[in-house]
Amino acid sequence: MRGKKRTPEDIYAIMVSYATTHSYMETSKQLDIPVATVKKIVDENIEKEEFKKLCNEKKEEFVTRADRIIEKAMKRLENEIEAADSIPVNNLSTVIGTLYDKRALAKGDPTSNEAVTIRVELTDE
Repeated sequence: MRGKKRTPEDIYAIMVSYATTHSYMETSKQLDIPVATVKKIVDENIEKEEFKKLCNEKKEEFVTRADRIIEKAMKRLENEIEAADSIPVNNLSTVIGTLYDKRALAKGDPTSNEAVTIRVELTDE
């Protein structure tokens, strides 16, 4: 439907989807709207304070979910270590590490330790 007027509800749905996925293509697929339309609407609205607030809310929702999942995975990891069977520990540690990094990114925290410590010993010679 070329030239279809989008309602405020349509625009909100597009912006919510984009705030969650950060992908024009995924938003297009989810809402069955052409990618070009999604991009145009996002570009027109991305700098609006309402959208920035929405993005922050979605990030916080993700952080909260990630915290819950990490906590569950940590408990399960403890149980698996004690039981020494079932799910390989490396599978759980991969899930925990990945979620930890994604959560850190969503919070704006670094995902790697970039600190360097240099120790110099001086001797009297």
